[in-house]
Order: sequence, then C-alpha cells, then structure tokens
Amino acid sequence: MKKTLLNPVFLCCVILAIINQTLEKGFGVFIPLVHSYLDDLLCLPIVLTLGLSVYRIVWPNYKLRLWHMIPVLVVYSIYFEWHLPQFSSGYTSDIFDVLAYTVGLTLFSYFINDEIGLGLESQPKH
Repeated sequence: MKKTLLNPVFLCCVILAIINQTLEKGFGVFIPLVHSYLDDLLCLPIVLTLGLSVYRIVWPNYKLRLWHMIPVLVVYSIYFEWHLPQFSSGYTSDIFDVLAYTVGLTLFSYFINDEIGLGLESQPKH
C-alpha cells in the first residue's frame, strides 16, 4: 500500500490537483484549459490509486482489472457529464471531460496499476 501511495505519478497528480484548486479557490486564478480539463484528467488516477492501495493492504501485488476500472469511468462520465448538468447550472456536459477521464484512466493503468509501473519495481527473485 505504501509503495502505491508513493508512486511518483500519483504524487504528481495529487500535487497538481492541490495547486490547481489552491489557485482557483484560494486566489481566483482560472487558466482556461486547465480549469476545464485538469481536474477531470487527474480524477481517476487519484480515486483509483486510493482504491488500489486499499486492496494492496491485503494483497500487496494486486492489480485492478479492466472490469474494475471501466465501471468507474462510466459512472463518473454519466454522473458528472449527464446527470448533474440536468439539475445544476454549476455543471456543464462536455464530451472532452469524458476524454479527459479516459486519458486519466490510461495514465493510472499504465503508470500506477501495473505492478512493475513507476515506483513499483518488482523485486528480483533469487
């Protein structure tokens, strides 16, 4: 679990999210493309890494399968890009947000979820 949460890609996602939210909420600084898509891009790597780290408490080399990840992508896409925009003017439906979720899922899958990904190098067997 500890290695999972110390993965450099996960840490980078968390730091970028904190910086972006601090700029937006703390200082009112909104960079157009960053404001529109960065949170969506970082969302699934952060959420899925936290979930993966819980699994890895019991199974240290656990890897989320596609059937774990796709439903998360679908639920986030439907809820934030279809459902919420119908009930709140604070949310806008945008297909590029779904693309950002998908890119984030791909980053998670390649750099964090893989047991030989960055920060999770396998131990050589003797």
